[in-house]
Amino acid sequence: MPNRPRGIAQPAELVKSLNGVYHLMPPGFVKWNYTFGNDWSGDPAVFFWVVLSDEASNPKNLRQVTSAIANIVTQNVDPLNEWGLIPYFSFRSQSEQAELKEEVFD
Repeated sequence: MPNRPRGIAQPAELVKSLNGVYHLMPPGFVKWNYTFGNDWSGDPAVFFWVVLSDEASNPKNLRQVTSAIANIVTQNVDPLNEWGLIPYFSFRSQSEQAELKEEVFD
């Protein structure tokens, strides 16, 4: 049986590492939630559900803000190489979240 990814075997340590980068997030980042599971192909993954301010979600700002968030996580936590989890990011504006009210983003 193959070894479980470190992120699955040591979830408390991974959560601590993720919480450690929260203060590095760029302006426009409101909050996030993340879950651990398998992606469509069965590979271990971490899914980030990120809420952005409406201003950050504006098309002129969106690419810069989403790239910054992904880079902060990749460079400081390194989910794939350090934890064995493929990172996936989903972004939503505060207005979209208020309208849709999906729990995964709360």
